Amino acid sequence: MNHAARSFHASAGFSLIEIAVVLVILAILITAIGVPLGTQLDQQRTVDTQKQLENIKEALYGFAMANGRLPCPATAAGGTEAVGLPGVCTQDSGFVPGITLGLSGLDSAGFVVDGWRDGLNARRIRYAVRPVNTTSGAPVQCTSTLTRVLTTSDSMRTATMDCLSQAAVLMLTVNTTIITGAGLPGTCTASALSTKAPFVIFSLGKNGTTVGAGADETTNQANNAVTFISNTPTVAASCAGEFDDIVTWGSLNTLFARMVQAGKLP
Repeated sequence: MNHAARSFHASAGFSLIEIAVVLVILAILITAIGVPLGTQLDQQRTVDTQKQLENIKEALYGFAMANGRLPCPATAAGGTEAVGLPGVCTQDSGFVPGITLGLSGLDSAGFVVDGWRDGLNARRIRYAVRPVNTTSGAPVQCTSTLTRVLTTSDSMRTATMDCLSQAAVLMLTVNTTIITGAGLPGTCTASALSTKAPFVIFSLGKNGTTVGAGADETTNQANNAVTFISNTPTVAASCAGEFDDIVTWGSLNTLFARMVQAGKLP
């Protein structure tokens, strides 16, 4: 009887040791795969955000085809374009007007959110449109004095494509920051990706809730900005600081082509 009891306790003790070993092994495995899994999730969220940005871009082109203009940005008040008098946007940069564009995947306030969607304001995708003005004779191709050309119905038709295509008629600029030298702060140079972007849309990326203090990310969030940065992700020690914004922009030629197709131009 005593021998049987001792055998039982020995077996039970051995089983507990086995369980403890298995738990240790599982903990090691979870730790080992945890970082790659997190990386995979971030990659998927990046892909989802890029797809969302392309959907928004197509919706903006579609809006222009239907209305002869681009929509105004939304403010924090809600997901519809914020416009006062006809063609007068209350601000030139803000959020994508998801309700106005008829987009899906909106948060409770009607804003389009990125792949890190968690309902926070920082996850709302940004949108900026240039308040293009034209002056008669400057350049010569411009024959009318117009304000808010891109966001006023039929103003692009009145201004003409030739006028709006001229370098003197300023659109949004998108640059990339290039690290030179040792890549230390102060060794950045800028290279223009586009100087004629009618609109820019972007996500604040993974660090959206904290927002990096880098110069490039700060540039993108400036109120009524006319210059934006699109760059590969960088760390805080790089020349312009941390950057993980996901940025895309419209093509003036594509905008014209779509509006010609819809009969809104020339």
